[in-house]
Amino acid sequence: MPTARTHLAAATDLDGRIYAIGGRSGSSNQPTDIVEVYTPSSGSWSTGKPLPSAMGDPSAARGTDGRIYVLDAKTLAIYDPGSDSWSTAGAPPSGNRAPVLTALPDGRILAAGGIGAGGGSAARAATDVFAYTPGSKAAEKGSWAQMSDLPDGVAGAAGATGPDGRVYIIGGRDSAGNVTGAVQVYTPKDDRWAAGPTSSPSTRAGHAAATGGDGRVYVLGGTSSSGKTLNTVAALSK
Repeated sequence: MPTARTHLAAATDLDGRIYAIGGRSGSSNQPTDIVEVYTPSSGSWSTGKPLPSAMGDPSAARGTDGRIYVLDAKTLAIYDPGSDSWSTAGAPPSGNRAPVLTALPDGRILAAGGIGAGGGSAARAATDVFAYTPGSKAAEKGSWAQMSDLPDGVAGAAGATGPDGRVYIIGGRDSAGNVTGAVQVYTPKDDRWAAGPTSSPSTRAGHAAATGGDGRVYVLGGTSSSGKTLNTVAALSK
């Protein structure tokens, strides 16, 4: 990338371009509004439209409407590739940092878990789950609704929507700060969570997740329960 960053978010446009969004840069790890766009066909980077405000811990997902939704604790920023413009809406009432953000098949955007405020200066692994329904005429005129809580609160988890329409929240850190291998599976039509398979490959935090063209959910990198930085990739399949 032209700009070195950590804690950034990424999303893919309908035309295949990849957006590297926000995060922290510089020696002091300051939040940034930088957006850079990678075009795979040419192998080149270009400068994208900056975020409306700097986001140090963003989460991102592309909705079924083609817009890219970027969330931090205070703001939902919505990018329309057609007009190359950003608009904003409010964040979920929980105000959690770095939740898992995924797009549901019905057009809603799901925000699950993240880092919630605890007592004093403590932080907690949040169980809160909210779904954003874009407005009929403008995405920013939508609204948030609270959904069923995660069975187990997680921070630093990753997630993806599978080809079956269910959302898979994988790993993360639990309320004690320990790395977990739990897989929590959400069925939107029932607003219900169920336990998925827990295994050593899913035990990681600070990782990424994506659904591949083969229909499997992949998890990449992260930190192991022993604190080791991982370069491994695991796939969840039927």
